[in-house]
Amino acid sequence: MPKSLFSIRGLLTGIVLSLAVGLLAPYGVVFNYYWVGFNPSSPGALFLFFVLTFAVNGFVALLGRHFALSKADLVLIYCMLMMAVTVPTWGLMFFLIGTIVYPFYYATPENNYAELFYDFIPSWIAPQDFEAIKNYYEGLPKGESIPWGVWVEPMAYWLALIVAMSFMLICMSAILHRQWSVHERLTYPMVQLPQNMIEKDANAYVAPFFKDQRMWLGFAVPCILLSLNALNHYFPIVPEYNPRGRFSFLNHTLHLPVALNLAWVGFFYLVNLEITFSIWFFYVFSKVEEGVFKTLGIASTERLSAYEYSQPADLTHQATGAVIVLVLFGLWTARPHLKEVWRKLWDPRGGVDDSEEVLRYRTALLGFLGSLLFVAVWLWRSGVPIAVLPVLLVVSLLFFILVARVVATGGVATARSPIVPAYFIISGLGTSVLGAKGLVALNFTFIWQGESRTSPMVACANGLKLAELIPGPKTRLFWGLMLALVCSLLAAAYMTLKLAYTHGAINLSLINWAGAHGWPYIGPTILNMPEADMRGWLFKGIGAAVEGFLMWAQHRWFWWPFHPIGFAIAVGWLTSQIWFSAMIAWLLKLIILRFGGVRLFQNAKPFFLGLILGEVSVSGIWGAIYALTAEKGRVLTHM
Repeated sequence: MPKSLFSIRGLLTGIVLSLAVGLLAPYGVVFNYYWVGFNPSSPGALFLFFVLTFAVNGFVALLGRHFALSKADLVLIYCMLMMAVTVPTWGLMFFLIGTIVYPFYYATPENNYAELFYDFIPSWIAPQDFEAIKNYYEGLPKGESIPWGVWVEPMAYWLALIVAMSFMLICMSAILHRQWSVHERLTYPMVQLPQNMIEKDANAYVAPFFKDQRMWLGFAVPCILLSLNALNHYFPIVPEYNPRGRFSFLNHTLHLPVALNLAWVGFFYLVNLEITFSIWFFYVFSKVEEGVFKTLGIASTERLSAYEYSQPADLTHQATGAVIVLVLFGLWTARPHLKEVWRKLWDPRGGVDDSEEVLRYRTALLGFLGSLLFVAVWLWRSGVPIAVLPVLLVVSLLFFILVARVVATGGVATARSPIVPAYFIISGLGTSVLGAKGLVALNFTFIWQGESRTSPMVACANGLKLAELIPGPKTRLFWGLMLALVCSLLAAAYMTLKLAYTHGAINLSLINWAGAHGWPYIGPTILNMPEADMRGWLFKGIGAAVEGFLMWAQHRWFWWPFHPIGFAIAVGWLTSQIWFSAMIAWLLKLIILRFGGVRLFQNAKPFFLGLILGEVSVSGIWGAIYALTAEKGRVLTHM
């Protein structure tokens, strides 16, 4: 067997950086220094990788090129960083700790949390010591120490679930990677920046990318504009840069938010014109649809979760139908490849060559099935009824695939499922099949399904594409991904608890806020026990039909301007934050291609990559300044 090019030195460097991410990310978010893991664009990973490749590795290469990290090691480290940033804050840890303690601290006679929830919360799923929970929210009395023992059992159970689920998603990524990268030849735009930071000549100290004046020109634009906001934090006389606004139409029934993010403009420049056009077109179309519904008084009054608050339930169901068709069609298209993967289970030496995959297909398939079984048993033990468990698992897997495909392979800056699987079940099947116990158990699934935009599958899908730069076996990359995840998880759990017990979670709004996403919605649901919403199924059908037509038209007519991804992700708060940046990138790219052709498009690419790197870097630099001056900072980017 060929020797792996990923060295132990690279693996150890990745572990150290993953621990640093887990420790520093909660700290940076709480004090508004730097929001590391807010979106799958991984600004924290990009900033650390920029420092590593440009400053650290460049300096080491000056001392002796043989001391510098190799190309393979840099690929390994970046993949580990992407995995590490998925879990410390919004990706998981804030929601995990906040959710399991919220109903105990915030129970009052008015909200009846004790009567509604306590009998259905297993003792192993959450701390049972109210004094420890009270001190978590209010801070420890002087002289007392953090009650770590109270947290050992629930955190052990939860971390076992998260590791198993992440392993399952890595296995899924390994199975689907060849289909997406080789057979469908998807572009993976988010890999282009780290790839440019890695590629260098044998005699060079840094990559040619860092010597390109066009890149530094793009780099300077967000540096200057966002530094105005950082300086305004210290000196209010300095003018602010505020690229946000809102337009109202149809007698103020339609509100169109506008937000320009230069890094997202850079990402969208790398995306196909059909996708960027469809994102902004279908978002505006969905807002018009929403305005018409409200004006006519026919909008649904169904109450879903906090993740669907920004649009009427009708549009949520419409988008849900669309994404299910999008993902199922992708899996249908992958049938020949999936048959080859299945064949590997029975004939490991036959069929397609999987020697350079992160996991052999037989291992990936068995790992996927084994971890899926573990997750299913865990959820059943937590109280999810066996009758709805298959629906929960299938819908969750479809949504994980959706986000990975849209973000990693479609190049969309950020995305998540239009509805959380828990409310897909509550709305689609009704509460009679769940009961109060099942509803409480579903609320705990918000921890891992709510912010699906930072799923480990997204990081893994991008990482496997980047790893194609390195020939040979990639088993060490798999272990790097798993170690990065575990190290970041443990470090983030430690730091989140330490911050809460030191300062009091109620004084740390972002930690406190994360736990409130589910319980205030589940309580009224238990009291009212609504039946299945048939109107929701009607709009799911409409969305599925429209998505099916868009996919048919895309394959039928070469001139068809609408991409199915745009319609599938048209609704939601996240799309409201990216649509304008997508439109600006679409317009600029259209003009460049129209008047300068492919040559000008390629020549302009370093400038747009510089926009991304500049926004990442200026935010990281000012975050470090905030920390050094012990000032509560001002977040400069939400990319």
